[in-house]
Amino acid sequence: MKLPVQVYLLGLVSFLMDVASEMVYPLLPLFLTGLGAGTGVLGLVEGIAEAAASLFKVVGGRISDRVGRRKPLLLLGYGLPAFLRPILALAQSPAHVLLYRFLDRTGKGLRTAPRDALLAESVPQSALGRAYGLHRGLDTLGATVGPFLAFLLLPHVGVRGVFWLSAIPAFLAVLTLLWIREARSVKVATDSLPPLPPGYLRTLPTAYRRFLLVSGIFALALSSNAFLLLRLRDLGLSQEEVTLAYTGYNLLYALLSYPLGGLADRVGLRRVVALGFALYATVYLGFAWAETAFWGVALLLLYALYSAAFEGASRAYLATLIPQEAKATAIGLYHTVVGILLLPASLIFGFLWQSYGPELAFGVGAGLALLALLLFLLDGRRARP
Repeated sequence: MKLPVQVYLLGLVSFLMDVASEMVYPLLPLFLTGLGAGTGVLGLVEGIAEAAASLFKVVGGRISDRVGRRKPLLLLGYGLPAFLRPILALAQSPAHVLLYRFLDRTGKGLRTAPRDALLAESVPQSALGRAYGLHRGLDTLGATVGPFLAFLLLPHVGVRGVFWLSAIPAFLAVLTLLWIREARSVKVATDSLPPLPPGYLRTLPTAYRRFLLVSGIFALALSSNAFLLLRLRDLGLSQEEVTLAYTGYNLLYALLSYPLGGLADRVGLRRVVALGFALYATVYLGFAWAETAFWGVALLLLYALYSAAFEGASRAYLATLIPQEAKATAIGLYHTVVGILLLPASLIFGFLWQSYGPELAFGVGAGLALLALLLFLLDGRRARP
């Protein structure tokens, strides 16, 4: 089955926004340290940023279901970060970087659930893996182009110049979004939808709640990728080499996302999700033991395999567990619960690294990922007839 143009347009929007975001992201860890921040502050900034994104995911999803529209939240969520670049380009302290990351991730939070819901509503269930895989592939292709552009521009315009230029693809993403037409037939809610009640979670399917629990445990292992880049620098790579390695990670991630999405449709979404848990634990154990830059780069590329396998498959699997009438709300709730846990995850990781070294920090992350994998497999066995 051929995927509809809606999927490709949403992928193009994500491609352009990720070009903008990833021109900035690999430069932030050393930019922050240059402003006087340590790994503990880095963990605080990244934890607050990701937690903010997640808090607004349920807000964006709920508003989208209440008004029965996806596109207005997408315009707000993609438009907000496009106007925020001056805050970062003019930053003079870690507090300014924190403000930028908080507002930027707020925009991401508002757009994520409506976008994922619109994707799920655009294709039949039999093509969910390919649709999410293609979207993640285009999204990550942008994350490949972004750091490579930063690598090329850095010697000529400097870090702040790269931050200013990243606004161009961000505005192009918003312009592309204007071409997307939301079919009225996919609107599933009305203004009369009541506010999210305290016991809302109990009304959702048991399978959804179990996956939410497993994902919450796994989220505690999900420290910011900024720590992976810092670890590469710790193993001997320069800032330019770290940026280039991150480009390679994103390129491999982009190339593998669609094929692994198709594989998930064929062999089952649960199997590919389980593979993602296992790969993450393997990568973090490797980073705990790595002693050379070669192994650090090799592990980063293996991390690309995890990202390609898990990101698309987990979102597609989630979409199969929730009812149509509250799809965006349930997706947003999932991302919010998981994302809130990213704050303690990054704080704990940064504290462990600063106090006991990267070996223990990565080891704890690997242990939590293995626990999530075990619970996920046990839940699968219990669900069988």
